Amino acid sequence: MNQTVKTQTVGDLLTKHRAKAGFELEDIAKQTFIKLEYLQAIEKNNFASLPNASYAKAYISNYAKLLKVNPRPLLEILRRDYQESAKGRLLPREFLKDSFKKSNFFSPIRLTFSFIIVVFLSFLIYTVWQWYALSRPPRLEVFQPENNQVTASRVIVEGQTLIDAIVLVNAQPVALQAGGFFNTELYFDIEGPTTITIKATDKRGKTNTVQRSIQVEF
Repeated sequence: MNQTVKTQTVGDLLTKHRAKAGFELEDIAKQTFIKLEYLQAIEKNNFASLPNASYAKAYISNYAKLLKVNPRPLLEILRRDYQESAKGRLLPREFLKDSFKKSNFFSPIRLTFSFIIVVFLSFLIYTVWQWYALSRPPRLEVFQPENNQVTASRVIVEGQTLIDAIVLVNAQPVALQAGGFFNTELYFDIEGPTTITIKATDKRGKTNTVQRSIQVEF
């Protein structure tokens, strides 16, 4: 038995034990709740078709236990012939060795190139962000009045901007509260459509303007 374990593959041994026990693969699938296609992949030693290495080991163990076979020697053969890749898949050790040699041959160039790309992208992102931050106007949100709102002669204007901005409502300065909030009242003595202009200017001189069109009705 020990000589057989050393020379045969996991798939060979499971196929042999299944035939000896008189099971069809469909029977194994029903009793272990393992997909038939996964069982077929195991018997063909096509472990790369399984979800990942952990699933492969669990499937092999459950399969062996159903056949009343000790799974430990099978898992040892699996470790002997296969190795878990970086993506968690089981691949033949020879395949991984060849891949490692190829990747190792180019690794200094790849690492240098990758480092240059990372530094360049970081600098580019920082430069673009600084330009955007310096060129954009200050944030200005107007909570009320809403656009096209019908209102009486007294109108409340509320909003929020940067804490160091200067706010003008219809060219009149408005004091900022904590957090950059502001509110003021306007009075109109004429009915009809009118426009309220709110401006916020930051310390760089950048201005953001929001206008609200309202309908005044007494």
